[in-house]
Amino acid sequence: MIVCSLPRCGATRFCLDLQEKTSLPFVGELHPVHIQSNRKQLTHETKHQTNFTQDSFADLLQDHSEHIILANQHSYLLANQASFFMLRRNMRNAAFSMANYLLKVYPELKPNAIRFNIGLMYNDYRALTAYLNKYQKEVIWYEDYYGIEDTHAPLLDSYPGKASIIKEINSYYGSKS
Repeated sequence: MIVCSLPRCGATRFCLDLQEKTSLPFVGELHPVHIQSNRKQLTHETKHQTNFTQDSFADLLQDHSEHIILANQHSYLLANQASFFMLRRNMRNAAFSMANYLLKVYPELKPNAIRFNIGLMYNDYRALTAYLNKYQKEVIWYEDYYGIEDTHAPLLDSYPGKASIIKEINSYYGSKS
């Protein structure tokens, strides 16, 4: 079972809930950054991510039918196989959350790297929403599922490059009205 989303849209927690409902094991994000890496286990709120071997990763690429996998980077590539889609209505908040998470994982990160990742997420958003709009797929909205509207980004708030990050986010998602 595939869940397509974007970073910081609540899909990891959603997949853990889905695991309880379906009894299918949730292996985490199917992304090569998690091959022989426990980074997400150490930094993410849920602490959930399989530390794949190359073989286990390849096996899931071949057949994931008995597992729940999350695609939240370049997820549009698997959209036609997805069972669920989860996004935020307010992707500006997702971008702020992602910038804050990047600073948590990589405190020394330069503004250009954060802006680059925000741009990647925006392009994934454009591609995924093009698919969702054309094929009228149902979306589970973060704000509805969790009952949360606001986003807090304390690391970004104290980051010296904050102004350039906000400018980048606003260029993609508009400024807060």
